Amino acid sequence: MSTSPDHHSVNNHAKIITIPNILSISRLLFLPLILFFLLQHESILAIITMLVSWSTDALDGFLARRLNQVSDTGKVLDHLVDKIWIAAVLVTLVYLSDLPFYLAVSVIIRDLLILTGSFILMKFRGKLVSSDAVGKLTGLAFALLILYYTLSINNRLAGVYSFISALGKYKYLVNVTVLVLIIISFLNYLVLFLRIMLKLRFPGD
Repeated sequence: MSTSPDHHSVNNHAKIITIPNILSISRLLFLPLILFFLLQHESILAIITMLVSWSTDALDGFLARRLNQVSDTGKVLDHLVDKIWIAAVLVTLVYLSDLPFYLAVSVIIRDLLILTGSFILMKFRGKLVSSDAVGKLTGLAFALLILYYTLSINNRLAGVYSFISALGKYKYLVNVTVLVLIIISFLNYLVLFLRIMLKLRFPGD
């Protein structure tokens, strides 16, 4: 009987240390390198590293399903790493470029509220809200926003910089669009959160 706790601990440990979870953690390992390239105004190197980092985000979900290693721990870890990654990059871009401070703060506050909601759902309902079409669209908008402002910090890229400058007149529209998506995606999450917490059922469910 004395071996049961150890056996249970080993099983839990094995569930945490999985290939998908290792890939999620790897995004944090890429983060200092991305921030270094940004601070050095090396836009292309920063973007290449970002793309590699983002590829692990897609790969960890695929492998989790393929290897039957989907877990709530993995989902929480994936969300947490994403939020830290985005917050760090946006704060850096506010410092280096003309990314509006209000936009970065809006993203960070949204993500903190969603993270808090996720932990509450895990604790009291034992489930998480998966990203839906609205969440994926908002994530894509964040990625495009980051790429845009990352390119804009390097005026040595003559052709690219001219293209970015030409898009400058649309910058306000882009910023407002992202802000609207932030609000919509949060309200969408809030509705799902309340439905699960309050066990509400709508007609047709």
